[in-house]
Amino acid sequence: MVKRFIVFVLLVCFGLMASYAYAEGHGKTKGHHWDFEKKVVHKAMLLIKNQEELGLTEEQVKKIKDLKIATKKDVIRKKADIEILGLDIKAALWEDVVDLSALNALIDTKYELKKEKTKSLVAAYVELKGVLTEEQKAKLKALCKKVKK
Repeated sequence: MVKRFIVFVLLVCFGLMASYAYAEGHGKTKGHHWDFEKKVVHKAMLLIKNQEELGLTEEQVKKIKDLKIATKKDVIRKKADIEILGLDIKAALWEDVVDLSALNALIDTKYELKKEKTKSLVAAYVELKGVLTEEQKAKLKALCKKVKK
């Protein structure tokens, strides 16, 4: 009887630990982040795909396409620079004698680039929204509501 009780308690504990480990690895806050780059590209594609329904002019379509391409290029460059700085930081840590001030400068540069990347994405999103007239924005809202239903 006592043996069965101990086995039961151990199984319950194991089940609770396994469910906690699973939830920790699949939670919304861990491993998931808001990707502003995808938001900008998705918005641009939505506008281009529905250009006739929104009544976009050729000039507006060209501006949207140019903005999308320029934004993607800028993000690719900044991501590459950020990754290179990450490698430089790792390499500096492998040295026998670590220069803390140089390491701090690399870290500052890396996070300054991340900040610039985010700010440029926000600016691109604002510029993308600025391409539309008030009437086109209203049509876009209606289109989005129709799609969500």
